[in-house]
Amino acid sequence: MGIVLNRGSAESTLDDKSRVNIPVRFREYFQGELVITRGNEHCAMIMTSAGWERFEKIEGDSDVLNNEEREIFRNKYLNQAQVVELDKTGRIPIPSIIRKYANLTRECMVIRDEDRLFIWNSDDFEVYLAERDELAREAMNKLGSRDIFRVKQGKI
Repeated sequence: MGIVLNRGSAESTLDDKSRVNIPVRFREYFQGELVITRGNEHCAMIMTSAGWERFEKIEGDSDVLNNEEREIFRNKYLNQAQVVELDKTGRIPIPSIIRKYANLTRECMVIRDEDRLFIWNSDDFEVYLAERDELAREAMNKLGSRDIFRVKQGKI
């Protein structure tokens, strides 16, 4: 039994027909009908249909949003969503409205974070990471001073 990663990233490309190749190691989980919409940052977000149903249910059941917040949330994420399907060669079509929002041209990063895929313009993703480098370092230091090194030593 090997390690199963629910996270990871891989370089990919947007082809001439606006499809992104999904890495083989992610394809087992992301099969059949998928939902694509805008990500929180300028990227595309892809979920399984079960993940999408949970996403919509959380919004529908939530009482933390006021009417204006709910409207903008629906307009940005829910109303932009489209159903797509992984083709037999492992590619997902990126609708033009999502492609423009995410600035997807040719070079892409495909990032898996548990039950979601994020498709980024490669250069934009590097800028995003660079802008947040200090925050990432602080988080690593906080975690590293506690739990990460205890895991390494077999104490957790």
